[in-house]
Amino acid sequence: MKLVKSLLLGSAAGLAAFTGAQAADLPVKAKPVEYVKICSLYGAGFYYIPGTDTCIRIGGQIRAEAYFNSRGTNAPAWGITDGTATGTRDRDYFTTRSRVYLNMDTRTQTAYGTLRTFSVVRAELQTPVGTSSAAGAINIDTGIIQWGGFTIGRAATSYLENPWTYAAKWGSYGWFGNPDTSGTGRFVLAYTHQFGNGISASLSLEDSKERKRGNYNGALPLTAWGATLGTDTRGGNTWPDVVAQLRIEQAWGGFHIAGGITNNHVAYSCGASGATCTEITGPTPSDKIGGSVNAALKFNVPTGVNDALYIGGSYSVGATTSVFAGAGPNFGVYGNSNLFYGSIAGGYLFDSVYDTRTGTGQQLTTAYGGAVAFEHGWNPEWRTSVFGGAQFVDYNATANAILCSKFTAATLSNANTTCNMDMRIVGAGTRTYWTPVRDLTIGVEFLWQQIHSGNEGAAMALPAQGYKPAAVYEVKDQNVFSGMFAVRRFF
Repeated sequence: MKLVKSLLLGSAAGLAAFTGAQAADLPVKAKPVEYVKICSLYGAGFYYIPGTDTCIRIGGQIRAEAYFNSRGTNAPAWGITDGTATGTRDRDYFTTRSRVYLNMDTRTQTAYGTLRTFSVVRAELQTPVGTSSAAGAINIDTGIIQWGGFTIGRAATSYLENPWTYAAKWGSYGWFGNPDTSGTGRFVLAYTHQFGNGISASLSLEDSKERKRGNYNGALPLTAWGATLGTDTRGGNTWPDVVAQLRIEQAWGGFHIAGGITNNHVAYSCGASGATCTEITGPTPSDKIGGSVNAALKFNVPTGVNDALYIGGSYSVGATTSVFAGAGPNFGVYGNSNLFYGSIAGGYLFDSVYDTRTGTGQQLTTAYGGAVAFEHGWNPEWRTSVFGGAQFVDYNATANAILCSKFTAATLSNANTTCNMDMRIVGAGTRTYWTPVRDLTIGVEFLWQQIHSGNEGAAMALPAQGYKPAAVYEVKDQNVFSGMFAVRRFF
């Protein structure tokens, strides 16, 4: 028994020794340790992507918002498909919207400067209009590559827009006379030169087709205010918009000025019947170049915590999107009347008007507007702003005559006398929000707008539209009050 035990113990010891010797002889390479390091080159929140010299920051925000008499970002409804504009029983006195943003910023040092990519992906759901399904969207708000002063990709805004559009308000409607480019953005190819001391200049080529408004041919029927415009005769892209910008940022505040040109290109020479637009023989109206300028000032004032005064405005010819935010090419808002069944105010937002029946070339539309805003910080947590302004659309005599010719005295009482398709919108508002902890804001915003038509006081016979019956309506100023409550968490 002792002999068997000795043999077993000896065998075990020998096996252990042999195994240890074999393990010692094998080449073993330690696995590299992968860990995340803080990247301090570009500020807080950046980390090195393991195994690279590229720094990345991932962030975003979540918005939970409720609106009174308006929709996304406190935008009053201006079309007959929405009961909020018609005042019918499908009207939503309140709506809601949830948004989720995911931002990703990467940066790498190169011999030609920082190579940067920046993207913002937005997903949202909001109260549907009428009986439709919930309105949802997933969009790329921003997706750009920047290197050596160049920027290419989808930018959040045009270089025409001033950098303080949302400094004192949340909704795009409250900053009158500002380009309608925010949120959806546009594709840009731009170069920015930094002169130093807070001064920079940019030159940008931009794709603005999705935001352009219509070019109206007098040979076609003209739909009633607020209705779907019908046949769209805008042509394809011929060349990109060209935008130049100068920015100055100093301790006292800042200054922005930008100008741009765009091409109004008409696709078809539509026949007088207007039933359809097909490419036919014969000349089409010549292209017309439109343009715009936008300027803004920011003044820091010592009246509170980071108080500032903002002043801005714009002017355009043949580029109404560069001035007039929010509305499509045709809109209308209904109200009450003491004279008729109801009242309406509205208008047309065309970049140009022409008429192939008479050979009248494009008559470019003039638009202009401006706004002023002041924001006061009561303390580091509470801030309040007030803002207001106006925006205008003017058609020249030829364009106005073409538009008015689509009406008779039976459909618009002043069609043959004082018919005037010019229009204006004035408004004012206020915003207050609380920041109880860092990167969390809770606040409210209120907005008043008045829509005025140059045909004020006339009677307009309108067909049935949406839930509104066919009737005679008074052309009358419409006052629209709206508000929003927002909770926003940034990370």
